[in-house]
Amino acid sequence: MKKTWMAMLIFLIFTTGHFSKAQETEPIKEIKTIASVLQQNGASINDWTIYTREYAQTIENHSDFVKKVDEWKRTFPMFQWTMETDRHVQRATGSYVHSSMQEKIQLVTTVANEKPQTYILYELKGFGWSETVQKNIGQIISQRSSQLLMKQPAFFSCVKGEFNGKMKGVLLKQAYHLLHAFHAAPIEALTEDAFVSVSAYTRQWENVLPTNTHPMNIQLALRKTGLGDQTTVVVGTPIITIEY
Repeated sequence: MKKTWMAMLIFLIFTTGHFSKAQETEPIKEIKTIASVLQQNGASINDWTIYTREYAQTIENHSDFVKKVDEWKRTFPMFQWTMETDRHVQRATGSYVHSSMQEKIQLVTTVANEKPQTYILYELKGFGWSETVQKNIGQIISQRSSQLLMKQPAFFSCVKGEFNGKMKGVLLKQAYHLLHAFHAAPIEALTEDAFVSVSAYTRQWENVLPTNTHPMNIQLALRKTGLGDQTTVVVGTPIITIEY
């Protein structure tokens, strides 16, 4: 199962207002907690991602769109910018690669019911995990939030890791063991021979997505790879946003 950037873009745009906002430092707390729990249970961290988005109320037409992109080009000269336009979507994308992190800024206009709506999307992703990485995440998120966004946004945090060596017991049992470390109660699960995905709810975090039965704010997936000697783990809040 893969979660692509475009799928996440669509999800982020059309779920505006359907989940509660995090507190100011919540995205950093969440991703630190996820990484800590995985490492404490023997996983190595491969990569991680933080997303956020905001409805751009002040952009009402193409002229406003172009002005905002020009403003960003001046504010972020280190970013590489591209423009895409088709019948239903206009998108400006700025990308910047650090030594161990990558940033992506997008301004996206979509047409819904013949009415254009514009959103600001921001993505920060990186590889590995350390005290330096944690510090850099906090600094970058704080700076970009003040530069790009008008309000305190909701964040999506996701971490991908790997367990070396065969895990004892069935994957679903291991998934529940990890969820217990997050003080999370399972809501629903998808199980296959070498794969399991569980949606759950924890009171630790404020981001919440409604479901038919119960609100959820954490997803966890485990997949055995190769001959079963390795297991990939992905944890996201409120949903998984990394390919797995």
